[in-house]
Amino acid sequence: MARRRRSLRFSSSSSPALIPPPSEPLASPSPALVEENLFAALLASDPPPPEPLRLVLAAGDVHSALRGLPGLARQLFRWAEDTPRGFPRTASAFAAVLVPLAQANHIRAAYPVSLRALHLGLLLPLVSFLLSTDISPATKSLLSLLLRLSTKFSEECEARDATPTTCSTLCLSAFREMTRHGVAPDVKDCNRVLRVLRDAARWDDICVVHAEMLQLGIEPSIVTYNTLLDSFLKEGREDKAAMVLKEMETQGIGCLPNDVTYNVVISWLTRKGELGEAVELVDWMRLSKKASSFTYNMLIAGFFAKGFLKKVEALQLVMENEGIMPTVVTYNTIINGLLQSGQVEAAQLKLVEMRAMGLLPDVITYNSLLNWYCKAGNLKEALWLLGDLRRAGLAPTILTYNILIYGYCRIGDLDEARRLKEEMVEQGCLPDVCTYTILMNGSHKVRNLAMAREFFDEMLSKGLQPDCFAYNTRICAELALGSASKAFQLREVMMLEGISSDIVTYNILIDGLCKTGNLKDAEDLQMKMLNDGLQPDCITYTCLIHAHCERGLLKEARKYFLQDDLRSFATLSCDLHCSYSCIL
Repeated sequence: MARRRRSLRFSSSSSPALIPPPSEPLASPSPALVEENLFAALLASDPPPPEPLRLVLAAGDVHSALRGLPGLARQLFRWAEDTPRGFPRTASAFAAVLVPLAQANHIRAAYPVSLRALHLGLLLPLVSFLLSTDISPATKSLLSLLLRLSTKFSEECEARDATPTTCSTLCLSAFREMTRHGVAPDVKDCNRVLRVLRDAARWDDICVVHAEMLQLGIEPSIVTYNTLLDSFLKEGREDKAAMVLKEMETQGIGCLPNDVTYNVVISWLTRKGELGEAVELVDWMRLSKKASSFTYNMLIAGFFAKGFLKKVEALQLVMENEGIMPTVVTYNTIINGLLQSGQVEAAQLKLVEMRAMGLLPDVITYNSLLNWYCKAGNLKEALWLLGDLRRAGLAPTILTYNILIYGYCRIGDLDEARRLKEEMVEQGCLPDVCTYTILMNGSHKVRNLAMAREFFDEMLSKGLQPDCFAYNTRICAELALGSASKAFQLREVMMLEGISSDIVTYNILIDGLCKTGNLKDAEDLQMKMLNDGLQPDCITYTCLIHAHCERGLLKEARKYFLQDDLRSFATLSCDLHCSYSCIL
């Protein structure tokens, strides 16, 4: 054993002088030898391992030593994790502990071990390692656990990450690795993968997973069909959605459309604004006793989107007559809709009614109210609400802080906005891209353009990927600082990052060029905008007309003024430096 430790020390990269230069390239040690050395190194831990674990570590083959001993396997993992070295960071080492646990059907004990492997980035290597062994029932149960963990990780990652496509890659890779080896996951695990892909809008991958399910003989469930239906409707593929509905009807009783199916369709109809058809389907569900508060919530949101406030009141009476109790989500939908419609007092009364019903407001309720008060500039009431939120035992979210920071930036109080950013960090809410974009806008508002640049750089230093809104804000600040070249460099960076310029990006750049007198470049940029499939709006034309009029180029200004698509805008009375009659 002493020789092994000496060998480890001599081969360490921290002691290169002890290794004579080889005349021939040295062969890499086998993975089994590396793992054996990693386990053996734990023997030198201080304090030393308990006697049963010492015997296992000294055995040389830890896999064999732990076979049939799930309790000892669990003990080894816990003990090793508490040592300075930690448990060996290899897929094979984790399998040595997980397999005995799975063979004894101790899946609950295997969960924290698998979770640790995931956090170390070993989930996919662990899946590959298990698939390279004999596929026993225990191995299948472990693979199922790992796939389930990958979907959970993807969902949590998406909740806090701006790039859901990246988050969903892990579970898709685990699924594809299993199917590549002919291992058919459980239909419930497949449904989890489909949901993650749907939430990430990976429509093509959804079709691939569904096809592989059928190829492996995995029978779709009603959950499978409902997820596919929801995905295709969100993608706008009504033809595929219709095929799913037909397939459901041919699959028998277990897959016939249910209330969830109809709710998916109602959600799609309300998003499209086809409220007449949505109402018909809700009425059918009501008569069939299949309607729920969830059903009505979607219709309520649809009515508010169209401004049909009276119909919302009527719908509430229908719910009451049918004995369908409103939920917190129902009240949140109504309160938000009333606030968006400017019915502040009515929204406040609904909050009182909600509490009288025994329903406690959640963070979403408070965020809706905070958002309205901040937009109205009533920061005093907003801060009282924040205190009430905390008194209710709720914790502010990133969105809560972003709303408040926006409120202070809106009134030009950048100091208080920055203080809130520091507070959110102290409370464990890490600022996101939206936070920094709001702060950059606030800095721009008070003409502190250098501060806007600092916030952008800080965002990058935190590993956050700016989106189009963030870049637009930074570009605007650079132009205000007189750095047109830097502004266009940022647009190039956007393109390299795969972020497409939107109409706001072009308008900011065109306005910047117009203000510096570069009318030819501004016109060229407008043509590029058209080539990119973006239609100029009133702001685009106003910038160009204004710049040409300032320089007495009325003929050129008139050319833009008479554009067909400009005539439909209601803002032709913009404050130009020449009159309407001059242009004509």
